[in-house]
Amino acid sequence: MTEPDTERATLFLSGAWKRPGSELSFVTRALAGAVSRTNPVTVLVPSAPGPTEPDGAFDLIGAGVGRDGSWPAASAAVWPGRLPEETTIVVDQPDPAVLALLDLHAPGRPVHTIMPTDPVSPRPLRPLHFTGSAASATSDFIGLHVPINPLAATHRHNGLGFTGYLLVLSDRVGPLEVSPPTPMVAWLTARFPQKEIVVVEDATAAVWRGRVLRGIVDVYTRTDLWRLVAHARVTVDLAPGPIIARECIESLRFGTPILVPAASAARPHAEAGGGIAFSGYPELLAGVAHLFDDDVRATMSSRGRSYADARYGDQRAFVEGVAGVLGTSVPSHR
Repeated sequence: MTEPDTERATLFLSGAWKRPGSELSFVTRALAGAVSRTNPVTVLVPSAPGPTEPDGAFDLIGAGVGRDGSWPAASAAVWPGRLPEETTIVVDQPDPAVLALLDLHAPGRPVHTIMPTDPVSPRPLRPLHFTGSAASATSDFIGLHVPINPLAATHRHNGLGFTGYLLVLSDRVGPLEVSPPTPMVAWLTARFPQKEIVVVEDATAAVWRGRVLRGIVDVYTRTDLWRLVAHARVTVDLAPGPIIARECIESLRFGTPILVPAASAARPHAEAGGGIAFSGYPELLAGVAHLFDDDVRATMSSRGRSYADARYGDQRAFVEGVAGVLGTSVPSHR
């Protein structure tokens, strides 16, 4: 890999960097890592100003912090110095405080955003596209590298003595309440009383069969989740992540088809051949029944894996895509 271009740089303004459990943090960190292969990267975060804070490959600069823990007022914020003239700016979530900060310190400069943006924003913003249908990908699609551990497919989760279950990633928020199940899960247990349904919620996996709770096991690590995904008949994600629907991509890379809400970021993944998008209970139940056909599942498994590996399993392609879209590629004379 060519050495980073010191005449260019990329500045990340990230409010989610220190929230490692969030999809926004995962995407931002992955993007920063890809950019660092061609350009120096500076990361500005809403935290106390002072010495830089080491965080893996990056040194975080504290811009200051507001009363609620978010970005400080623009006039009181620390701004990194010595940035090259050719600096690309990326914002993970363009809230008003971040835009005010940019208006003061980087007026007129184009800004790329990770989270979807308000189309009537007063400042021109360039959203980055991490998903898109296989047939009609936009020219600025950059995908992502979503890693998995293939060894998770070799051994089932230690807490379960069976495979081929329905895996449901819950949409319930707040304190853990295993019983009763969410309405969607209740419908599934009623419609398929002979099938094991494993519901992942708040770092636990609850096993249901015939509307009876059979047991609970812990999901300690990402590998635990991957094992559950890899040995499922289908993954039903009731609340896919808003940017890339990470767990859906991981499921497809393991060859497990997905069932996802039609109004979600996961819809393009399903439409690429790896699953089914549903709207409401009838379509959800019909989709699950459809995937109990072995031939249907095998076809979706193969198509989904090919799609996910091609778009989200190639590190080199991701680095090159990022460089092309952000304009951070090293000049040809280097």
